[in-house]
Amino acid sequence: MHEVSLVQGLMKQVREIAQDHQAHRVTCIRLSIGPFSGVVLDSFSFAFEVLKRDDELFSQSRLVIKTPAPVLKCPHCGHEVEVQGVVEGEMELFGTFSRAKCPSCDMYGLAPFGGDDILLLQVEME
Repeated sequence: MHEVSLVQGLMKQVREIAQDHQAHRVTCIRLSIGPFSGVVLDSFSFAFEVLKRDDELFSQSRLVIKTPAPVLKCPHCGHEVEVQGVVEGEMELFGTFSRAKCPSCDMYGLAPFGGDDILLLQVEME
């Protein structure tokens, strides 16, 4: 489960931010985790809950995760299509989009585009 190491890295980064601002408690961490990042959101949240228990800085903090909609891009014309209604665990379905037509140029081969990042959006501290 690589989510544990990702959470440890996040906590290290947030700890440095808190130290820079002389904060004694982190109350909320807001993240954006891309749909193609390979992160299992439930495992990430669980790892955060476990790791924060014994850490005074994070013990009262909550984690808010935003997941942007997946985007597919046409390799022929560059048109981007945002896909709505896809839930975690369905990313393997995007292989089938390579057989889908681009709504702009009618060529085949839509491919996943971006969405593989983990971004720290906001840290609330006291």
